[in-house]
Amino acid sequence: MPSGKVVWNRGLQFVGTSGSGHGIVVDTAPEKGGFGAGPSNTELVMIGLCGCTGMDVVSILRKKRIEIDDFEVEADAEVEPGPPKCLSRIEVVYRIWGAAIPEAALEQAIELSTEKYCTVSNTLKGRASISYRYEINPERAG
Repeated sequence: MPSGKVVWNRGLQFVGTSGSGHGIVVDTAPEKGGFGAGPSNTELVMIGLCGCTGMDVVSILRKKRIEIDDFEVEADAEVEPGPPKCLSRIEVVYRIWGAAIPEAALEQAIELSTEKYCTVSNTLKGRASISYRYEINPERAG
């Protein structure tokens, strides 16, 4: 069962520990009372979403014996000004590199992840509008 714990450090900074024993500093920007020494809670949600669906997609493609050279998932969100504050819109972008990436297989892997396997995506989609897109062998940023 997933679990986690945070312990207040100072300001609005906390040190979090996952149920599996891994630690992370959770913080916010100085203008909000933090020290900017770690990701914010909302950023952690976006990282969790990207990691969850990314692991699914890579796993599915491996099962299909599709070779990939590189892969990344990026998510950007809009926050409702509230109250209640919540993520209202999320865009997830999958970027994949490889010599022979079948578009249909990638689409199927993304769909299986977002509709069936990714716990984070399935938890968020009842509240936020989530859109997904992919880029095969895009130009690398600067």
